[in-house]
Amino acid sequence: MKTILGVVLMFSAVSFSQVQSGIINYTAEMNLKHKKEFIEGIKEKEDLAMNIKQQVINHYKNAESDYYELHFNEDESYYFHDPSLRQDASYNIGSKAGLDSYYQNTNSSLIIEDSRIFNFVAHQPLDWMITNNSKMIGDFKCYKATTTETLYSRQGHFYDRDVIAWFAPEIPVRFGPKNYSGLPGLVLEVKRKEFTITATKINLNPDEKKLKIKRVDKDEKVISQKEMNERIADMMKDYDKS
Repeated sequence: MKTILGVVLMFSAVSFSQVQSGIINYTAEMNLKHKKEFIEGIKEKEDLAMNIKQQVINHYKNAESDYYELHFNEDESYYFHDPSLRQDASYNIGSKAGLDSYYQNTNSSLIIEDSRIFNFVAHQPLDWMITNNSKMIGDFKCYKATTTETLYSRQGHFYDRDVIAWFAPEIPVRFGPKNYSGLPGLVLEVKRKEFTITATKINLNPDEKKLKIKRVDKDEKVISQKEMNERIADMMKDYDKS
């Protein structure tokens, strides 16, 4: 896995306190430890044919990076996957950071995920713990924040994932990748067990014509995370019966 922390962040020469909008590019990569653990787990599975095992292992060994953009103004943000930058579209294994897009409006506490399976899902804000730990990401001094995210597996049970975010108070906006937002500064890096998402290019106060914010229509049906979990459970029951 190549290191992307050393990428020099490019940004507009503006006063950070006057940030009104921005376009942020992120790169996500599968974490090496997770990749190794998954491959070892596949090797130990006795119910998989050898050719299937090798195929899965090869896909994980050659996992592609994923690329995203975050567009925001003073009140809204839109985060989405950009498939055009993948080097080899034949591999369907990416960073494990997901392909769904996310919309946020600061007038609401909810973050809306545009799910490929469940349409629109509302995420509650995460409860962050901000620490004094700091590091430089590009030219920005970032501070570490941690939280625990409760997820629901396709196997029908809840599990927790620790999340680490690094945010830059110099860029005083409360947005970030996916649903990892709500901190007193732009989130430049997120690390979870499976993946790491890092900002690689920052364009502050760009031409408004370049901003792409796909809003959620007020007539759209938005379900809660609880409803989504119930649907997953029902889908798995139907799958087990088939």
